[in-house]
Amino acid sequence: MTYSWQIVKFDTKDLTNADGVVLSDAVVNVKWRRVGTENDNSAFIVGYTQLSAVSVAESDFTAFASLTKEAVVNWIESTMSADLIASYDATIAGKISNLDIVERARPWG
Repeated sequence: MTYSWQIVKFDTKDLTNADGVVLSDAVVNVKWRRVGTENDNSAFIVGYTQLSAVSVAESDFTAFASLTKEAVVNWIESTMSADLIASYDATIAGKISNLDIVERARPWG
């Protein structure tokens, strides 16, 4: 099984950092999907990660237009423990294993 992150949407707002500098369009919320794929089957869970740029220096701030998927995924993963990500993956694997279940009517009348 392979797992990946899909970024669905961002919420941004202008934030003032600890130095009093306004950081325009700072990402404050990321909606994401954790997707698992095995053969032709896939499943996912959706989540949100809240972020804050209040402690980010102006020189370390990444403008919204310059964001990369890799950077955003790093932000998301930095807010989670390995155990939490593993629990997401286990939930996704369970969803995929249930795709083989066939619902049937009673065989008697």
